[in-house]
Amino acid sequence: MVEDSITDASLIQRQINKCVEDTEIRLVDDLLKFRHALKTFVPDFVISDYQLVGFNALDVINDLNIIYPKTPVIIITGTLNNEELAADSILNGAAAFLLKNDINNLYKKLEPIFDHLIDKNDKELKRLEKKRIERKKLEEIHATLKNAAKLDLTDENVSTYYEKLIGNISENIKSLLS
Repeated sequence: MVEDSITDASLIQRQINKCVEDTEIRLVDDLLKFRHALKTFVPDFVISDYQLVGFNALDVINDLNIIYPKTPVIIITGTLNNEELAADSILNGAAAFLLKNDINNLYKKLEPIFDHLIDKNDKELKRLEKKRIERKKLEEIHATLKNAAKLDLTDENVSTYYEKLIGNISENIKSLLS
């Protein structure tokens, strides 16, 4: 969390804990500390105030995108009532933009955002798992072909061996295509 008000940070943290169990929240109040935190901690998402001393949430988004470009940033601010800046924040990569005006009920706005982020992460994990399985099958095909090239088979075993080999490769390719 990037927030320069300890009171707001504490209130926001309480609201987050209403939505998500077992959270680990790192609080920073300047850009240098944020950059350092990114070297020692991999966030699932970042919550940032918009206007901070010496920088703003767009700087946070830019720095985050250098290291973790897929990590969402939720901007929660009390000072921004300008629709143009809110739209600019979203266009520059903010996942959501919320006002602190009703901070005691902020969790009601955060829950659907967190649900969306969790769903998005689940889809990404499934996609990566599918890629991992595809890679494993391609490695199996490669190993099978490599072993086949090394074998010195007698004539009577060649036909049986290559039938099994082609069947194995065919099954792996079919499962990759499905």
